[in-house]
Amino acid sequence: MKKLILLSIVLCFVATVSAQIRYGIKAGGNLSFLYTSGSNEGFNSDQYNGRFGYHFGGVMEYSLSEIFSIQPELMYLNHGASLKKDNSFGMKDGHITLNTLQLPINLKASFNMGKSNSKVFVYGGPYIGYNIYGKVAGKVDGKAVDNELYTKDSNMKRFDYGVGIGVGIEVNKFVISLGNQIGMNDISGSEKGKMKTGNLSLSAGYFF
Repeated sequence: MKKLILLSIVLCFVATVSAQIRYGIKAGGNLSFLYTSGSNEGFNSDQYNGRFGYHFGGVMEYSLSEIFSIQPELMYLNHGASLKKDNSFGMKDGHITLNTLQLPINLKASFNMGKSNSKVFVYGGPYIGYNIYGKVAGKVDGKAVDNELYTKDSNMKRFDYGVGIGVGIEVNKFVISLGNQIGMNDISGSEKGKMKTGNLSLSAGYFF
């Protein structure tokens, strides 16, 4: 009898938790930036432009109440910056690419829009990231150049962190969101300059 009662309690707990959790997918495009400063020529902020990239991954939402929820994500992010014509690398059509595995954890507030299956939401929270791969690519004297950033001799940091905020709308489990991430870690690894990341993103997603 005691085992039956215990099993019933466990099953009720599992059912309650399951009812509070949703899983989904998310993908989209982003306009990324590198914010730089310092005396090192490579960190001259005047030589960088924004660059378009992409992101995709999985989403989990755990409901705390009718309004608030916690939404962790695991995303693959392609981002970086484009180099202007006049740059310290001596490149034409140059760009910096970073491929990052990122874990944002957001607090989300959702508000129903009348009696429809639609709601608007806002979110914000911290994120951590690990730069899997990075490169500087372009043309020097007409020849293609492709240099890795994370080599044995490089001081650049793979770990990144920052904060993100965003807004969106959900209609019948389909989601559209607009987000902004601000990197807070100096990933340059240099004593003569600083380099931080930033991303504006437009995403589409779906909850199962």
